[in-house]
Amino acid sequence: MATGRQLHAEFGEHHYGRVDLELKPGQKERAIAHFSNAKLKRVLEWPVARREDLDGIKLYLGEIGWVMLRASGTEPMLRIYSETTSPATTRNILDETCAIVKRL
Repeated sequence: MATGRQLHAEFGEHHYGRVDLELKPGQKERAIAHFSNAKLKRVLEWPVARREDLDGIKLYLGEIGWVMLRASGTEPMLRIYSETTSPATTRNILDETCAIVKRL
């Protein structure tokens, strides 16, 4: 089995994070709509390279990684995931995405 060090050497670094947000009624639906909108072209300084909507909405951010929002079907909760090439970038993307969602 490959170690984390071997995987980083072969594929580059990847750092994952997750935040669970409890939201007011309607807020998770507004968040999914906001991040699904094709007019959203950037998250922080990274361009939205493409979107997937298989299990939530996943935005690929340039070459650095991705951010994904998944709405709970049973609770007023939104789960936000990110994976990027650095821990600081992952944290920044999670923080910015949470801030946007809280304003909706």
